[in-house]
This record gives sequence, structure tokens and C-alpha cells, in this order.
Amino acid sequence: MEWVMHSFPSARVARFDRDVMMRKGEHVRVIEGMERGEIDILVGTQLVAKGHHFPKVTLVGVVNADVALHLPEFRAAERAFQILVQVAGRAGREELPGEVIIQTYNPEHYAVQAASRQDYRAFYEREISYREELRYPPFSHLANVVAQGEEEEEARWAAERVAEFVPRSEGVEVLGPAPCPIPRIRGKWRWHFLIKAPSAEVRSWALKAALGAAPRAAVERVFVDVDPVSLL
Repeated sequence: MEWVMHSFPSARVARFDRDVMMRKGEHVRVIEGMERGEIDILVGTQLVAKGHHFPKVTLVGVVNADVALHLPEFRAAERAFQILVQVAGRAGREELPGEVIIQTYNPEHYAVQAASRQDYRAFYEREISYREELRYPPFSHLANVVAQGEEEEEARWAAERVAEFVPRSEGVEVLGPAPCPIPRIRGKWRWHFLIKAPSAEVRSWALKAALGAAPRAAVERVFVDVDPVSLL
């Protein structure tokens, strides 16, 4: 924000991020300002991409798109593609032509290439082949088992003890345990492991077997996210 204001001293600059959204009425002021042409440069997070109609926007820049690409979860490429396509759609929405600039260290990545061409089919075909090869949804059913503790050792111990009792049969696979990508939330340390199963029924069987056989002290520290939307 400071760099933009310094580089374009005569421009009218505004922010659009979670902090702005938390202030009563502020996000409405920013959106209406963009619609009326009272803001020249809008600096924001991916919230900017969420369906807003700014008819006078002709240039969109995405800074460091690699952050989304390298998140440690199997949907990273899908989410990066989705965000890039959404944010690109903010430029040139009416009679004025639009341009999109993507900053990335991986310009040849299939998600970036497909997004730059708005090529949904190309992205889908590459992504679905990887999902099938690595047995991720829709070719498997997942459960993310997360252990928490006041100390990291407590979370690690609970995750390891429960994971020991997951049956490795009927096509069940266990990944981990390992620290969660966000290892501490609200003062609690977090470890997790992932269960992959060929069907929802087998996944349920494996979970019940593990939670029924593991030490009670370990089970009391875990929660299970079935069909997780995020692994972070």
C-alpha cells in the first residue's frame, strides 16, 4: 500500500481486505467509490475477485501468484486457477478493453497457463489426471484427523497414537502424522494425519477402528474432518 502511494502520488488509492471488511460500512464505501470512478488504484487480497463489477477497471495485477500454488494441500492448483480466473474477470468488463498481469516464478505451471487463456478444459484434464494418479478426490474419500495440545508434544503424541491403530487394509492409506501447515491456532498446537480410502464406507470403518482401539487420552485430543475442504 505504501509503495503504491509513493509510486503514484497523484492517484487515489484504497484498500480492500479483511481488515476493511471488519469496519462497519467501509467495504460499501470502497465498492461504491470504485463504481463511481472515485478510486484509481485498489489494493486488496483475493476478496477483490469475489464477483464485484467494476466497469472502469482496465488493468489487474496479481502479485506473487506462487503463494496459492505452493500451499501444502492437494487443491492448491485448483484454488490458484480459480483465483486467477476470478481476478482476471475484473478487468475489461464492459466496453473498455482489459489487461491482466500475473507475477509468478512458475509461468509454465499448468494452472497459470490455463488461467491466462481462460481454458477450463485444459486445466481440468491436467488436474484430474494428477488426482487419479495420486488417489485424491474424486478418486478417494478423505478424513483429516487433527490432534491438539497445550504443548506440541501432546499433539504429536495423540496424533501418532491414533494413527497407529488405523487399519492398513481394504485400500486404506495413511499420510502422516506431521505438524499441521498452520501448527498453532488460538494457543493450541496441532498435528494431523490424513486417511485415504476407496469409499466412504471403508473410510468410516477405518476411523471407527482407530478411534475405538487407540488410548482414550489420545482420542480425547483429536477431531476428525471428513471430506475436508482445506488441509491447512
